[in-house]
Amino acid sequence: MQLRSHTPARTGATIRTTLKVCLSSLALVTAASASTPTPTQINTSRANGLAWLYKNQQGDGSWRLPGGLQVQATSAALDAMMNAGIKSGSTFYSGIASLENAHPSSTDGQSRQINTLYQAGNNVYALTAKLLSQATALYGAWGPLPGYSTSVADTAMATVASVVATAHAVVVWTGYDSLMCNVIVPQQRSSGGWSYVGSLGNNPASAPTNASSASILPTVYAILMVQKVAPLGYSQFSCGMGTNYSAATIVSNGVAFLKTKLNQDGGFGENGTSGALETAMAYQAIKAVNPSDSALGNAQGYLVATQKSDGSWAGDPFQTALALQAYPATTLVSTAGDGMPDVVKTALNINVSTPTGSLKPGNGQSVAGVNKPFVSVGATLNQPMSYSLAGSGGTAPYQYALASGNLPPGLSVSSAGVITGTPTAVGPFSFTLQQTDANANLSYVDTQVNVGAPVDSADAPTLPQWGAIVMALVLLATMALNDKQRRKH
Repeated sequence: MQLRSHTPARTGATIRTTLKVCLSSLALVTAASASTPTPTQINTSRANGLAWLYKNQQGDGSWRLPGGLQVQATSAALDAMMNAGIKSGSTFYSGIASLENAHPSSTDGQSRQINTLYQAGNNVYALTAKLLSQATALYGAWGPLPGYSTSVADTAMATVASVVATAHAVVVWTGYDSLMCNVIVPQQRSSGGWSYVGSLGNNPASAPTNASSASILPTVYAILMVQKVAPLGYSQFSCGMGTNYSAATIVSNGVAFLKTKLNQDGGFGENGTSGALETAMAYQAIKAVNPSDSALGNAQGYLVATQKSDGSWAGDPFQTALALQAYPATTLVSTAGDGMPDVVKTALNINVSTPTGSLKPGNGQSVAGVNKPFVSVGATLNQPMSYSLAGSGGTAPYQYALASGNLPPGLSVSSAGVITGTPTAVGPFSFTLQQTDANANLSYVDTQVNVGAPVDSADAPTLPQWGAIVMALVLLATMALNDKQRRKH
């Protein structure tokens, strides 16, 4: 190991020289209700999770949360696929294309974009050079956005991206001295973790207690950063003043802090409440330090137990993709050679031998009325109606069930696909029906019922009194003219 000496920027109480690895004794290393899942349970969970990601890819190739975060969700989804050995196929390639064409402004988004595209074999020189140019003048650290105050989490994410690029000669960067001595060491709390605030240029004492205290996510990012930087000559280093530091001790104390956030259900979370996001992230950091840590199996058990019946975690592509990355890396078999694993096709009720240039209608890549069935039905307020769906795309007979959305109040759909009832509200009502054919193949039909108000006979246009008089006079004149002409003949 190499001992490096560096000039400190801050000394005194902020430099934690007495962090003890024995902090791990404070952790709940085992949880009574948590257990390591079996390989079969993991494989099933992985297949269902990937199937959900395949179904919920957007038409432009991305994945996104309702509130945005397209780059983060797309990057995580592609990472989850590559963790399962998926590096080809329509879904994967369109995801990569979407990520290539994205222009994230945040440090978080840029860092994830670089890591994922590099892992996929893309050229990330320009992206990395741009990210490095956005480091602040204050110790070469990063904030959430260019020009913002620096933070441990953003600095750590950007550093990991730069290490990946530098290690493979994509770019050359040597700013690790300053970051290790001016961000990582002085900002590690006595608990062993790092906080969201309190980076250089900020005053931790002035921040709210819940923000300045150590938290799971910034601690995860800091651990992953130290693990990446340590092999570059920082396994042992000095920041001056005769104080030596060990990367192993720094990350061990960080892991000890994370374990204080381990809950009885095997998951990780703040204030005793576990979450898929925190659990998946803590898993990554702990595994990077100790791949055989007993907490890892319990974390996987928590993730398996909290997966929804649709295959997702909380219906969120970002959390779903991170959870899938907590499962062992593997290479799933694709019999058809189209990139989509057999287990995913099975979960989607697709024949494993059938090549899939694109997914079946009903996924996020389809367009209603173009490559996905769309039905529009008219109805009148407070008047009975009945409409029968005509099944297509499979083998009759078909069965139907409401998959999402809502029918107009007063209407229902039968398993035979008959929409009946008396609507009691005006407006367009959109919903999606799941169609199952005789061979149990699933597809989806986007449907819209437009309920209009009835035309009231009292609203029909009528003539005013004077108009009626004029019409009567015209009628009399016409009759008199006809009588006169008849007499001439």
